[in-house]
Amino acid sequence: MVTDAVLRSAPDFVYWSFLRYELRHNLRQSRTDSDGEVAWKALRAGERTHARLRWQSDLRAESVIEAADELSAQSALASKAGSADFLHVAAARRLHLLSGLDEFWTCDAEQGALASAAGLKVRRFELKQGKSRKQKAES
Repeated sequence: MVTDAVLRSAPDFVYWSFLRYELRHNLRQSRTDSDGEVAWKALRAGERTHARLRWQSDLRAESVIEAADELSAQSALASKAGSADFLHVAAARRLHLLSGLDEFWTCDAEQGALASAAGLKVRRFELKQGKSRKQKAES
């Protein structure tokens, strides 16, 4: 479902050092099937966006972490979202303010609720429960 939406919309992805690490880590763990190739394409899209936005100091890690801390001070008690969710939403909110990010995409209900409360238009995807890597290997 997310892949189809990406193919239809060709969105920019907010890409900063924490997300780069997180995505590459997950990509390394999932390069065992066609889903790994989808992850690779997401990585490449993120790197292209990062190259276009790297001059914006408001999207550097320190600035985004400060913005996440401010968002946490405002919303931590009202949200069940984790600290990494606050980082993702803070980065998206910064990009929205700087260049009009259209939508915040997520598969995480709590992250989506936080993004919505922060004033972002949210597009939430439901994950289909598939077989785990171990289950795939056993079949």
